[in-house]
Amino acid sequence: MAKYVLGLVGESNINRTKPETAFAKVQSHLSKSNFLFGHMETSLAANTQINERTPDLVPDLIFKQGWKHSSADCANGWKAAGFDALGCASNASGDPEAVVFQIKTLDEIGLPHAGIGANIDDAHKPAIVEKDGVKFGLLSYTSVYYPQFIQAYPWKPGAATAKAHTAIIPSPRMVEMPGAPPTVKTWMDAEAKAKILDDIAKLKPQVDHVVLSIHWGASSSEEIQEYRIELAHDVIDAGVDVIVGHHPHMPNGIEIYKGKPIFYSTGNICFDWWFCRGILLDGVLGFATFEDGKVAKTSFVPVRRDEANDIAAPAPGSDAFNEIVEKMVKLSKPFGTKLEIAGDEVIVTA
Repeated sequence: MAKYVLGLVGESNINRTKPETAFAKVQSHLSKSNFLFGHMETSLAANTQINERTPDLVPDLIFKQGWKHSSADCANGWKAAGFDALGCASNASGDPEAVVFQIKTLDEIGLPHAGIGANIDDAHKPAIVEKDGVKFGLLSYTSVYYPQFIQAYPWKPGAATAKAHTAIIPSPRMVEMPGAPPTVKTWMDAEAKAKILDDIAKLKPQVDHVVLSIHWGASSSEEIQEYRIELAHDVIDAGVDVIVGHHPHMPNGIEIYKGKPIFYSTGNICFDWWFCRGILLDGVLGFATFEDGKVAKTSFVPVRRDEANDIAAPAPGSDAFNEIVEKMVKLSKPFGTKLEIAGDEVIVTA
């Protein structure tokens, strides 16, 4: 397979009575991929209910308002869309019983996954997919987590984490000017980063390409914090070929670093959590085309959730299509990234 396309889908949450409809309106784009990786922003539970916009809904996660895990059959939504593997590490991985059930369910339907496990060693294991003699490995981590709830430990199911630190530096003018905004600095935890780099080093000899799926950043924010750039560059230096980021629930900029694409956030794709209905509608479907073992083209398709909360691709030249492209131009410009519309997709170059 001299030329092949990797499709990348960021945060997706399926919680509907007909899971197979979740990606139906963008299926023609997803089907162009030879390999399709996504992020599963939910846990699965045997007994749950479809999310409703109900103020008194008892949450399955105490720190997420009205959050309900997805029922087991919702996993078939990703399966029906043709996903080859899913990254599962996120701040939704906070219920040990649901994590174990999620693993069991995905294994039963034959959908490889990474980022969660019955213990910390399992959570750090990659998903490996092989087609026509080409092997991709997927690693999945979250920087967004409560250590006591989300993180996997030797004795506890949970997610693989990418710990980062925050320092808040008061404005030098705060005495003179009350309310002057502070400076916020972030950086990766050295031990956590070393663990990720070790995971990459172990995976590289087993595969042709390494993909890193990472839950990071701040909700409803376009800002790209320093630790994200630090980690992105360091893992690419260590051998990662493509990075797909998620958690902000809105698109962030795209960087091409040493020829490797970094989608800092793809935004919401399919997202059925009631809290996101009618808001945070935009996203991008990412693609990396490989030729002769290297990324030869990076591109994306603008997408927006419609009135039925289904993810769809606006027609090229439409207001919605142009709005998303213009936003991505603005967000990617600080990295020197250039975008060019080519039919129904947007080509990304350094």
